[in-house]
Amino acid sequence: MRWGVLGATGYISSLLMPAIQASAGSSLVAVASRDRRGAEAVADRFGCRAQPDYAALVADPDVDAVYVPLPNTEHLEWTLRALAAGKHVLVEKPLVLRGADFARIADAARAADRLVMEAFMYRFHPQQARAAALLAEGAVGPLRLVRASFAYPIASGSGNIRLDPALGGGATWDVGVYAVDVACAAFDRAPLTVSGQSTVRPGESVETSLAGVLDFGDGRRAVLDYSIDYGPCAEYQLQGESGTIVVPNAWAKDGEPGGVIVRTEKETWSEELPVVDHYQLQVEAFVEAARAGAASPLPLAASERTGRVAAALQAAAADATPVTVAAFSW
Repeated sequence: MRWGVLGATGYISSLLMPAIQASAGSSLVAVASRDRRGAEAVADRFGCRAQPDYAALVADPDVDAVYVPLPNTEHLEWTLRALAAGKHVLVEKPLVLRGADFARIADAARAADRLVMEAFMYRFHPQQARAAALLAEGAVGPLRLVRASFAYPIASGSGNIRLDPALGGGATWDVGVYAVDVACAAFDRAPLTVSGQSTVRPGESVETSLAGVLDFGDGRRAVLDYSIDYGPCAEYQLQGESGTIVVPNAWAKDGEPGGVIVRTEKETWSEELPVVDHYQLQVEAFVEAARAGAASPLPLAASERTGRVAAALQAAAADATPVTVAAFSW
């Protein structure tokens, strides 16, 4: 599958582009950026061509799939434009910022007969499958609580788009969605209600930290904290009735081996999984599904669930009032 990438930042060129090049059955053929010189430099580095703008890349007949890692507020437009041009689309999280936009994307994907998937790379790391298997096998008994923390600092005045409310910034849409996604995936449903408390760093206009509780009913909850004020921290725990499954460094692998730790009253043991590139595994899973015309490895319904819960949590913290998720309009 021939890929085009919208953007040429350090994140893209250091993680996603190498993953495309290393993926079986994929090749990187084009890149476009608002910074034309930056695009040309990246194109030279990866042996592909630099298109003059995003529209030219989307229209390129040699491009089969487009990766959209643009600011959050631009995901909808360029996903729809890529679909209209007959491309498969892999979109950086969050896919969109409004619930109604999921329906627009789903309709456009059906009309174009193309695959759209949100880029939650962590879901493709083997340690996630291993943690889920241990839980399903009853290694720690029925799941009662998920604890999830994800934090790293972004300095004020850095110009980082994650601090810009006009671009869909804030801790929730950057790191919070990971914590929300792992909780919803573990319980295999959305929570009934959410509540939380957030912090807006002095001088900023987006929430920069949030701690929240997701109530799944019957005494089952998730306790989340995430931040761009402090860190680093990236870990989740699956607390069962008879033990705990710990997944350390869950979302920020940095070349480290994956692993899980299991603690029960009788014993503690751990498993180490080999170093993998979960960006590459994500690309390969996407390509396999697109070529086969198969269901998405991460269905839009799961992405909509995570987005809805994240938005509800953000609203609950902002208003200091619990939110009923099923009735929440976003």
